[in-house]
Amino acid sequence: CVAFKAQSALGYSMLSHVKNPFPAFSDKEKAMISRRSWLETAAVTAGASSLLSMDPSVANAADSKPGGIPLSRYEDPACKFSLDLPSDWTKTEQTLPDRRKIILYIKPDSNQKTLVFLAYTPVRDDFTSLSSFGSVDEVAEATILPKAELAGIEGVESRMISATSKKQSYLFDYVQKVPSQPETHFRTIFTLASGATGGAGNVLVTITAQAPEAEYSSIKPVFDQILDSYK
Repeated sequence: CVAFKAQSALGYSMLSHVKNPFPAFSDKEKAMISRRSWLETAAVTAGASSLLSMDPSVANAADSKPGGIPLSRYEDPACKFSLDLPSDWTKTEQTLPDRRKIILYIKPDSNQKTLVFLAYTPVRDDFTSLSSFGSVDEVAEATILPKAELAGIEGVESRMISATSKKQSYLFDYVQKVPSQPETHFRTIFTLASGATGGAGNVLVTITAQAPEAEYSSIKPVFDQILDSYK
């Protein structure tokens, strides 16, 4: 089974046990990959990885600086997508034993609370499109607004602002509050990259920008440009 011991919905928690992301589940259960699990995995990665600056060899300079923050182009040829990411934010990357990969860009002086992260998880080749995971509303209900007890957290409050389908992806905008943590604003792109494993199977990619809700209005122009640049 997959079990998570969570300490906060911001991802700063301990991943207690992860094996096959699709153990003996029904088709519907397999479709409900927990977005919270990626936040938690990202937290462990952030704690275990060394911090790296953006490698200019994989990013081309972008022209605009929304909110005074320079952006550089990040390209992933294997998963066939690209987007602009902050070139002066701290980067950390980790590949896990089960072939999942996490890349984080953390805003300096934000106490690791304002960040963008990309999470990759291989899935079986019978997951051929996003509809294999359910409609955008079904995915929102089952993964973006998960049951708190699944992560061992009580008192979690989540509010979906929008859930839409665009650019062959699912886009989510929502706010979440966890006891003892500041209310946090999340914006997520949920997409499936076909043939990205180099063999059988595809890759589920989630791209998430998050910031404390109290600071969201000031960082929103940056998040807008980052997510709008996705293609």
